[in-house]
Amino acid sequence: MNYSNKNNLFTAHCHKYGILPNGELFDMNSIKTRRNNNISIFGASGAGKTRSFVIPNILSAVNSYIVSDPKGNLYTRYADLMRKNGYKVIHIDLIRPECSDRYNPLCYVHNSDDACKLATQIVNLGYGGGRNTSDPFWDRAAELLLKSLIGLVMENCYEVLTSINSISELLTKIDFEDEDTFALNNSELNKIFVRHAARYQRMFENSWAYDQYLKFKATPPRTLACIIITIQAMLGPFASKGLKSMTSGFNTIDFKTIGQEKTIVFLGISDTDRSKDLLANIFYSQAMNELCNYADYECKDSRLPVPVRFILDDFGTNCRIHVFENMISNIRSRDISATLILQSEAQLKQGYGESSHTIIDNCDTIVYMGGNDVETARMISERCNQPLQKILNMPIGTNWIFRRGEQPKHSETVDLSAYRIIEKGYREKTG
Repeated sequence: MNYSNKNNLFTAHCHKYGILPNGELFDMNSIKTRRNNNISIFGASGAGKTRSFVIPNILSAVNSYIVSDPKGNLYTRYADLMRKNGYKVIHIDLIRPECSDRYNPLCYVHNSDDACKLATQIVNLGYGGGRNTSDPFWDRAAELLLKSLIGLVMENCYEVLTSINSISELLTKIDFEDEDTFALNNSELNKIFVRHAARYQRMFENSWAYDQYLKFKATPPRTLACIIITIQAMLGPFASKGLKSMTSGFNTIDFKTIGQEKTIVFLGISDTDRSKDLLANIFYSQAMNELCNYADYECKDSRLPVPVRFILDDFGTNCRIHVFENMISNIRSRDISATLILQSEAQLKQGYGESSHTIIDNCDTIVYMGGNDVETARMISERCNQPLQKILNMPIGTNWIFRRGEQPKHSETVDLSAYRIIEKGYREKTG
């Protein structure tokens, strides 16, 4: 079905269709189609990925959306329009965090499993979203320390604020006497843990946070100092004034409600400044985990009342979702889907390693909008049984679309100008 027909202005909105870059609609009822709604879009910069796919699908207004917004333009242009169409709009702005809604990752640490997930993710992503070391000893030691500190917040230690930055500040409560001596036992941090463990045992049972801390203390002294400095560097961006304010105290976002009522979340993340990638990656991971848990334990048939689409630009670099290669295999049954926007297969492999093949294999729709990467072109060449040179030289403004169970289609890419009637129609409909 072609969406450019003026008579079908609200077809997508009324019948829950998604829009492909060639102007066709696809049914998003995954039970009916027996396909998932995961989409991989490959295309060079300027190929029209945002204009021909992201914007039209947001304006179709058929689901809840979590949208990466690398330049902040989508929020600026479409937030009011989505509000008029009945959407709750949330803006998590990592470009200008002082203007953002509040998001505190520690509010989603409900138990020791959540604490372990968050600690592992911080260590695995390291500096600005890139893995710091391949040495498992350093990783496990750093995780133990982070687990213990996050555990203090989880167990409501009154001496610790519910803030990522407060965890970083706890590390400053350790004295370094010289390069060979590490005064951990006499440090203020040790005293905080001892006091907390005593209070917690009187009220509940043994403190899980204190148990992790005792395991960490067994690390050799000189190694302890290096690990603490490394973690402080990882958490350094959270010390900025804007992020302190944004990630402290209460949340203005509840991930469960995204699956309950029509909501759009714009995540503003700079495409030139990588320092805040860690927080963006934590956000995506927690959102997907919370939505999956809500569907599994609180929703009929384990399906969200309102389906949620993740539209993730720059997925291979700043949209890292922890163990996403496992999640994408299972989110269909919860009415969650992901659109992964990339420049090349190499970009995906850089972010996810060999798991990149698993991720692509779990996308029942693949869109190729041209580019210079030979390996990506070779993948497309094999899928459509066309010569590699033809794929590399395909005309600008065209695309290949592959849907499981259908023949590949080579079509012209429909520019956003063909969809301007959608925006005009929404404005007329909502006044």
